[in-house]
Amino acid sequence: MKNSDAFYHSMIREEQGKSPQTAYSPSSLNQLLKKHLANHWQALWLTGEIFELYRSPAGHQYFTLKDSSASIKCVLFRQKQSISLTKGQKITVLAQVTLYESRGDLQLNVIRTLDAGLGDWEAQLAQLKQKLEIQGLFRHDHKKPLPAWIDRLAIVTSSNGAALHDVLNIIQKHNPLIDIQVYPTQVQGPTAPGQIIEQLQLADTQAHDAILLTRGGGSKEDLWAFNDEFLARTIHQLETPIISAVGHDTDESITDFVADVSCITPSAAAQLLAGDFIQKRQQLKHQQQLLHFLGKTSIQNAQQRIDLNHQLLQQQHPKNTITRQKEVLAQKAKSLNQLVKNTVIHAQIQFEQTYKQLDRAIPNVKEKTSALEQKKQVLNWLGQQKLKSATHEFKQHVTQLNERSPMNILSHGYSITRSEDKKNIIDSKQVNTGETVETLFKSGRIRAKIIERLDD
Repeated sequence: MKNSDAFYHSMIREEQGKSPQTAYSPSSLNQLLKKHLANHWQALWLTGEIFELYRSPAGHQYFTLKDSSASIKCVLFRQKQSISLTKGQKITVLAQVTLYESRGDLQLNVIRTLDAGLGDWEAQLAQLKQKLEIQGLFRHDHKKPLPAWIDRLAIVTSSNGAALHDVLNIIQKHNPLIDIQVYPTQVQGPTAPGQIIEQLQLADTQAHDAILLTRGGGSKEDLWAFNDEFLARTIHQLETPIISAVGHDTDESITDFVADVSCITPSAAAQLLAGDFIQKRQQLKHQQQLLHFLGKTSIQNAQQRIDLNHQLLQQQHPKNTITRQKEVLAQKAKSLNQLVKNTVIHAQIQFEQTYKQLDRAIPNVKEKTSALEQKKQVLNWLGQQKLKSATHEFKQHVTQLNERSPMNILSHGYSITRSEDKKNIIDSKQVNTGETVETLFKSGRIRAKIIERLDD
């Protein structure tokens, strides 16, 4: 059934335009001609002189290429421009023959332009190199350094080229840990620069540590894709460090100048990227041993600090502080009692001495007795006052000791806040946001996390 339908449609196409009933429309004819040109004409080189030239606001250039007896219209899109065009300039173009359907005009879509007045490709390369150098694409301060250790590598090259085979063998031999992803592309021909640009831009978005752009040796024509201006500008704008290794050590391309690193051969680039894996493995082993030793030492030091802090905590614990203050209070109470006892004894001695003196002074016994009685009252009063004063002072000392007691302070609603290493916190700057602190109350304790620090 399908074969019969195809045969039917082919019969209709063969009859198209051969009778008034099967006449072409201008649109259908132009579509047919354009398709025919695309199927039967590949890109070709053409030399001529620019006769008419127009630059559109979008940057595309439309011009007429002519010789002494004929001319043809050409269009050079902005993305394909590599040299500046002027009226009367003789140029050589690589172009595809096509048809502008809306007007039925035959035209050339220009892929590449060369100044025919320069004489050869080397002069064209020198002109482009000078242009890009003036614009700063070769500046060393723009070049990105390669990472010291490469884990993920992108390789942009031909999937069946010898360069890829050599690079993979060298890296696998010297550093098998590198994760390699190949981005296949054409590496010669008129469509190669566009494919290389697409693959470079794709690789730049995949978080690779480095990109290797490479191909093996060849003629100047084979390597010409790596002298494309738009490829150079793409490399200049990449975020990932890029290595260019194009051709042999005598070959030179624009990508070598604009890349972050240039290697004379693909093998040299592979050696650079692989590095000395054995030496790095030994370094890692040494670092592992060093980290083990440092970790063990750090644990021992931490344990010593814990023991020291535990000892300091025991010394500064409120319970021990209260015990010491009780001992001081008891000593002061004992001293006060002894002082009172000594005062009473001294008063009694004075009283007995005075009584004896009075007894010896027999004259005016009544007067002496009265005076003695008064002195006795005075002494009793002084003793009572002294006792009251001593008792009051004793109570004041007791009150002061109680007021200064940490437990008394805690009973008034105050608290003691300590850091995780059990140090008392007296300044908000001793802690940071997110740390955990411990607060002691008269009864119990809590742990809290700092959500905000308000310094004075």
